[in-house]
Amino acid sequence: MKKLLSKLKLSRIRAKLFAIIMCVLVLFLFMINIFSTPILFRVFAFRTYNQLVDTGHRISLCSPNSLTYYFDLQSISSSSNVSFEILDSSGLLTYTSVSGTSASSSEHFASSTSYKSRYSQMTASDDYKDFDSYYNFEVKKQIGTSTDYFIYRHELDTGETAYIYSKVADVATTADVSGDIFAFISIVFIVIISLIIYIVVSRFTKPLVEMNRITKRMAALDFGQKCGDYGKDEIGELGNSINTLSTTLDATLVDLKDKNEQLEKDIERRHALDNARKSFISNVSHELKTPIAIISGYAEGLCEGISNDPEVIKEYCQIIQDETKKMNSLVVELLELSKLESQAQSFEPEQFDIGNKISSLLYHLSLQFEQNGIRVINHIPSPLFCYAQEDKIEIVLKNYLTNAVSHCSKEKQIVISCKEFRKTFEFSVFNTGEHIAKNDFPELWDSFYRADKAHGRTENRFGLGLSIVKSIMTNHRCNYGVANVENGVVFTFEVAKDSSYYDKKH
Repeated sequence: MKKLLSKLKLSRIRAKLFAIIMCVLVLFLFMINIFSTPILFRVFAFRTYNQLVDTGHRISLCSPNSLTYYFDLQSISSSSNVSFEILDSSGLLTYTSVSGTSASSSEHFASSTSYKSRYSQMTASDDYKDFDSYYNFEVKKQIGTSTDYFIYRHELDTGETAYIYSKVADVATTADVSGDIFAFISIVFIVIISLIIYIVVSRFTKPLVEMNRITKRMAALDFGQKCGDYGKDEIGELGNSINTLSTTLDATLVDLKDKNEQLEKDIERRHALDNARKSFISNVSHELKTPIAIISGYAEGLCEGISNDPEVIKEYCQIIQDETKKMNSLVVELLELSKLESQAQSFEPEQFDIGNKISSLLYHLSLQFEQNGIRVINHIPSPLFCYAQEDKIEIVLKNYLTNAVSHCSKEKQIVISCKEFRKTFEFSVFNTGEHIAKNDFPELWDSFYRADKAHGRTENRFGLGLSIVKSIMTNHRCNYGVANVENGVVFTFEVAKDSSYYDKKH
């Protein structure tokens, strides 16, 4: 019973919509039947007027002195499917296109005054008075036959007047036939449109089916589908209400999911920070353990008077002093890394000559190069101006160069070069030597990581240099990297050419 009532309700909506549209179509057909023939008659009458005007111009172009004059006139009459006659200034007929069978027949022109023009035997037609508004155009009825003609009067250069005729009945017949054809086509279209309307009306119930399906999915907590735009009636309002409810519930669930995900991320971040803190403390403790043990051992030996030899005592003090310097270097690097990672210092880049800076740095490290038998090749021109934090870029260069010295072998050569890009310079520090192992690349920029652990402590290296480089480059929003190349390793970093590089980055 409920299904039957539901179908009846839907059928009333369908019947009402179908009836309205069919009424419009029937009214449309009725209006076509009423107005098509008169409108088409006026359209064809106007076309006939233009045809008669064109025929008049063609007659004007015919020369009476031409040997083919009458042949030309007959040709115009045949091709235009009109008849005409020519009268002289006194009203006598001089030529008619309706007489004779040949162009040279004498029946085409009057040989006496007994010939009368057709125009003189016509009277004005009362049925088509509104056509008198056309220039030199009128509708007349032939006396005796009661046949209506469209007549166009055209003045010739010879002083004669041409009267060009076309039957009104021909135009009316054409209009009637066109109207019938138009009506037939309209009926065919109405049949087709009726089928389309039936399909559309049948689909009118589709929104109800969709809303039923969507609400069932909502009950299963699936809010991915929404009702379409069903208009502003009750069905449309119901669809909008369902969409609003779906959106609200979906947003609530999404918000809960986001908060859960954020909570999980916070927990993971906290675990990561705890692990990083533990790892940092472990690394610092490991790095400080050795120098503290050495200092403690030698200080204890001095306190116990292990030797009275001044040279031995001096050597112990020197060892203690060296280990203290190493500890101080470690603390300084840790403080520098902490400042960079926390961004405690303001970022204030400036323009400076990096070519001169590299030359100065190579000069200060020249003794270290000589002691290790390293040949340095500098391809950086001076002056070469860039825009960055000068003291921080100096740290990057120094760390790259000291790292290159530590790992330089084979030909013992270090090459410093530069590539220019649109907004940056890319500097590279190449050293000959062994390649970096692939499994070392992911951790190379981490704190306290040393790929070559055997020589780290002897060279006063703690694995913080590249992590400091990473922090400096990150603060500058510039690229940096390392790669194995032929015969060695190359470290790179970029520096901005001018201040425009930082306009949208800081």
